Amino acid sequence: MVFYILTSIVFIAELIITAAVLIGLFKADKLLREYNSLTKELNPKINDLMKTVTKISEQIAELSPIIAENIRSFFINLILGQIKSLLGGLTFWLVKKEVEKRITE
Repeated sequence: MVFYILTSIVFIAELIITAAVLIGLFKADKLLREYNSLTKELNPKINDLMKTVTKISEQIAELSPIIAENIRSFFINLILGQIKSLLGGLTFWLVKKEVEKRITE
């Protein structure tokens, strides 16, 4: 008699666990169906967005050599300007030194 009672308790517990698992699966199925319909609605919009991004990246690829050349020329002009300033200062310093020599003589 005790064996039948324990067996029935285990069987009822298995039914409860099975019901909980099935309810969870049905909720997950409902959620996945909603996400599936959402992705079907968004798929054309995402496709258009990706085409736009592709066009933008192609234009950036075309402009990148021009931008690189502009940056390169900017830094070359900056370095040349610094060298000119250094040479001008050095020339001024040498002339000043020569003038001071002639004044003191």
